[in-house]
Amino acid sequence: MSTQVNQQKRKRKASTNAIREIRREQKRTETIIPVAPFSRLTQEISQGFRTDIRFKSDAHKALHVGAEAFLVELFQDANTVAIHSGRETVQSKDLQLAYNLSK
Repeated sequence: MSTQVNQQKRKRKASTNAIREIRREQKRTETIIPVAPFSRLTQEISQGFRTDIRFKSDAHKALHVGAEAFLVELFQDANTVAIHSGRETVQSKDLQLAYNLSK
């Protein structure tokens, strides 16, 4: 008779997948927001100011990088605010406070 050793899979913490995903995203160097939707958004917003505005591709890229840098910093500050208040989840009030403090 062969004896099989019943190996049980180790149960991982719920945050393991989130931490793995965060580390993977931190290694990326390309933009987070897709280029085409961001370009459409900038065109739509600019139409509110003037109807004949055109952007060069370098201008779109610079705006894209700047917007992402701002958003990443805002979310980092909001996360710090949430941790300071004893929570792990970022709420809208954390984003509002981080935004008001960054002005």
